[in-house]
This record gives sequence, structure tokens and C-alpha cells, in this order.
Amino acid sequence: MSKKLVIGYGNPLCGDDGVAWHVVEALQGVLPVDSAAAVHQLTPEWAETISMADLVIFIDAAVGPISGEIQSFLLSPSPGSRNSHEISAEGVLAMAVDLFGRCPPAHMVTIAGGSFDLSERLTPPVAAAVPGAVAVILGLIGTENETLAPSHSIESRFGGELLRGEDTRLTL
Repeated sequence: MSKKLVIGYGNPLCGDDGVAWHVVEALQGVLPVDSAAAVHQLTPEWAETISMADLVIFIDAAVGPISGEIQSFLLSPSPGSRNSHEISAEGVLAMAVDLFGRCPPAHMVTIAGGSFDLSERLTPPVAAAVPGAVAVILGLIGTENETLAPSHSIESRFGGELLRGEDTRLTL
């Protein structure tokens, strides 16, 4: 079985900047244990774990004209700042190559935020985008034919219920 790794990052105390935490929380129970993590920022310590994965997907909030808009794109290793407070996803991928000789295919999934003010809650358009981001991630890792069990709800510790219903299967 190949190792897929999902890393969401952002500040859950800054409104929509914490959307990755909600997406990772929604993936719990859907993905294998220890295959998804939410962190405040990317650090060099992720390079080794990334080098051992077969696929890595990063999740982050973005600034964009349409709050809640989901984008997905490929990433390539690119050395950047070595300052631990400014490491990008591409920078961690470059560290994986430089330090461990390997970098898996990588994707970035972003959700455009509407407010990055001090708050533990997502704005409504961003909260509504969480199930869509989950569907995009499941598609990227090749589980598009799998569904969540009927009557299963995806909930987040950070903002309550995200998806609930009689039949909440994710269909792509």
C-alpha cells in the first residue's frame, strides 16, 4: 500500500487561515491513521516524512477574490527562505530532495479566505467549502470511488458540524 500524506497548515485562531485544520479534521476516519496532520506552519522536520511518502498534498488558506473558492495545483521543489517562519511547501519539498534524496509528487489545495481576523470560526463560504476540499483531496489520492458511510457526519472540533445528513456520501 502506498503512503499518502496530507499536511494542512495555518493558524486556527485567525479565522479562515485555519481552514486546513477543518479539512484535516474532516479527513479523520476517512484516511488511514497518521496520514493527515494539521500544523501551524511548515518546518524542516517534515522533510524526512515527506521523502518517505508516495504522494503529498498540502492544504492552505489563500487570498483570492472569491471566498470559499477551491484551487488545486501541482507543486515542485524550489529552495526558498531557510527561515523557519517562512518555509513554503515548495521549500520543504526541496529539503526532502536535498537531505533525503527523494521528493514524491506533490499537490497544493487552497481555499480562498474571506477573513483572517482574530477568530476561531470560519466564514460561512469557507466553512461550506470544506466538504468540497475533502472531495478534491480524496480524488487526488485516488479514492474517488469510495464514499463515506450513509448517515455519517463529518464534524470539526473547531467549528461544529460541517456535513450531516441522511446520506452524506462524497461523490466526485
